[in-house]
Amino acid sequence: MTDFAPSPERDFFISYTGSDRPWAQWIGWFLEEEGYTVFIDVWDFRPGSNFALEMQKGTQCKQTIAVMSQAYLEADYTNPEWAAAFSSDPQGEAHKLIPVRIEDFDPTGLLQSIVYVDFVGLSEEAAKGQLLAALKPRGKPDTPPAFPKANTTAKTIIREVAEKVGFPSAPEVAAEEKDPEKPVSASTAPNAKGAATAAKSPFWPLTGVIDNPAQFFNCEDTLKRIFESLNGGSSVAIIGEPNMGKSSLLWAVSRMAAVRLELPRHPVLLNLARVFSEQEFYADLCQALAMETVTGNAFVRAMYHQEKQVLLLLDEVERISQKEFTHTIRQELRGLSEGSDAPLRLVIASRISLDKLFPESYLAGQTSPLEGITVEESIYPWSDETARAFIAARLSDGPIQFTAVEIEQLVNDCQGNPQKLTQTCHQLYNRYRET
Repeated sequence: MTDFAPSPERDFFISYTGSDRPWAQWIGWFLEEEGYTVFIDVWDFRPGSNFALEMQKGTQCKQTIAVMSQAYLEADYTNPEWAAAFSSDPQGEAHKLIPVRIEDFDPTGLLQSIVYVDFVGLSEEAAKGQLLAALKPRGKPDTPPAFPKANTTAKTIIREVAEKVGFPSAPEVAAEEKDPEKPVSASTAPNAKGAATAAKSPFWPLTGVIDNPAQFFNCEDTLKRIFESLNGGSSVAIIGEPNMGKSSLLWAVSRMAAVRLELPRHPVLLNLARVFSEQEFYADLCQALAMETVTGNAFVRAMYHQEKQVLLLLDEVERISQKEFTHTIRQELRGLSEGSDAPLRLVIASRISLDKLFPESYLAGQTSPLEGITVEESIYPWSDETARAFIAARLSDGPIQFTAVEIEQLVNDCQGNPQKLTQTCHQLYNRYRET
C-alpha cells in the first residue's frame, strides 16, 4: 500500500506549523484521494521514532508543499524544511518547493520570489482545483481559449467576482458584440438556435438554504470574520433580516470548520424551527453527539466528559426565547461556551440582536445570557453594486442577457434582498426562454 512507501519515494512532504495543522491534513487527505502519496508528521511519525530523522526523510520526498502563513514563516522548525527544498532547486525548474498561501499576508525574503498557490478567499472546491492545476507541468487549459474581444472589461469583473467567492466562471464563448439595450433570446443569439429555450435558469435556489458552494456569492469576507472570531475564542451571532442568507452561512461554517478552525471542533447544526420543546432540544443535540439523552446538570457533566469539543450551530435561535424553553437552558449554553477550552463554541443565527432577544434582557439588573460571549456579525442588504455583480456573474456569457433597463428594475425591486433578487431574476430568465 502507498501508505507504507518509503518517504523518499513519496510525492509530497507537507511542511506546516502547528496552528495550520487542519490545512495540512486537508491538503494531505485530498492529494491521497487523488492518487498521490504524501508524508506528513501527524500521520507518519509513529511512537518510538526519532523526530529529526523522520523530518530528514520528509525532506527527501519528490516535492515539498509549504502551508504558508505568517506563523509558518516565524516558526523555528519550518524554515529548514522549506529551505531544504529550495536549496536543491534554487531556480525553481523542478518545482521542488510549492508554497500554498492560506491567509492574507505578503511573504518575505526568498519566499517572496516563488509563485505560490493562493487559497485565500476560495471555497473548498475552488481550492482543490487550484492545487491540482499547480501540480501540472504546464498551465495550458484543457479547452481552447475563446477568440479575444475588444471590450473585456465586463468579463474581467465577472471573473474576479467568481474567483473571490470560489466558483468557476462559465467558459467564454466567442460571439459578436451585442447592443447593451437589446436582450438576447433564442431568436436573436448568433449560432444559438434553441440554446435559450434549452438553457436552465442559473438563478437557484429560489428558497431555503444554499448548500452548494458553487452558488455562494458575496459571503467570503463574512466567513473570514466569523472564523477569525471563533479562532479568537469567541462565539458568533449572525444577525439579519429574514432571507438574507443566515442559514446558508451556518451551513458553510459547518462545512468549512474542519479546515478553517485552528483547534478542531465537531460541528453540529440544528434548526430550532423544528424543535418544539426543551426536551426535544436536548434529545436532538445528544443524538447528534451519539450521547445518551440527558438534561440539566447531567447534560452539562456529559459535555465536559465528551472527548470531542463541539461547534454548535443554531438556526432560528429565537425559538429558545419562547415559553417552552426556560432560562436554565440559555444559562447552560452560556456556561458551556465560556473559556478558550470550553466544550461548546456557538454560532447562532437570529433576526434580532441578542441584547433584545431573550426575556432576561428586559428585566432590571439582568442581561441576555448569550450577549457577553458572542461577537455579532450583522448581515446587511446587498448594495446596488453587489446586486448587479450577482446578475452579471450568474448570466456570464450565456445565451440570455438582461438589458440595462431590466437590471436596474430588478435591483430597485429587490431592495437588497438576495432571495427576492434571485426569484425575480429567475422569473425574467424564464420569460426569455419562453419567447
